Amino acid sequence: MEDYPALHRYSDDQAQRYEAKRFSHARGRAVDAMEWLLLRRALTRFERRGGSLHDVLDVPVGTGRMAKRLGARGIEVTGLDASEDMLTVARNAHAAHAYQVGRAEHLPFPGRSFDAVVSIRLFGHLPAGAKAEVLKEFRRVARRGAIVFVPGQTRWLSMRRAWRARRGRPSGAWNPVSSSDMRSLADQADFHVMGALYLLVGFSETRAVILVPK
Repeated sequence: MEDYPALHRYSDDQAQRYEAKRFSHARGRAVDAMEWLLLRRALTRFERRGGSLHDVLDVPVGTGRMAKRLGARGIEVTGLDASEDMLTVARNAHAAHAYQVGRAEHLPFPGRSFDAVVSIRLFGHLPAGAKAEVLKEFRRVARRGAIVFVPGQTRWLSMRRAWRARRGRPSGAWNPVSSSDMRSLADQADFHVMGALYLLVGFSETRAVILVPK
């Protein structure tokens, strides 16, 4: 399996400080609320197609901020993360029903183990070669499909990256995926793209892609 920076970033004190660093200030709280709103909209569309979800795999579960909300809807959540330290934070928050250390490219579960997979902040970190493998794993373990937050290429993102480059600041390993590339990746995994919902159309690169089996 291919290595990438995010695998090693969220350990020790980084895991302990993750939510405080990302979501404790006003902007972070707004982003957190909007991401949950986006996931809720995607869940509503997903459940209209096949009924309520009973069990979900959250990859990566991180500190459990979305797992707690899914659990509050009556969904049994299994949280998987490559970082044992992040899982410790999630366990302490009683975020999910079960926890597992592992990589999204090789999920440690039998086929058709869950109604669906939910993946919020993973795909932007994945190198190009890993994206299709991860979607194939999601297809293998999910009976009904997946909701995957996939960063899109927007004019605003391009402007931000150009601004950072002029100031000698790297863009980092955050990799947007075009709509056509997303359809191709889904096709390789035997998924159909049922729909895509944007956080802020034309402004934010965050979008929820709803995938269902072909």
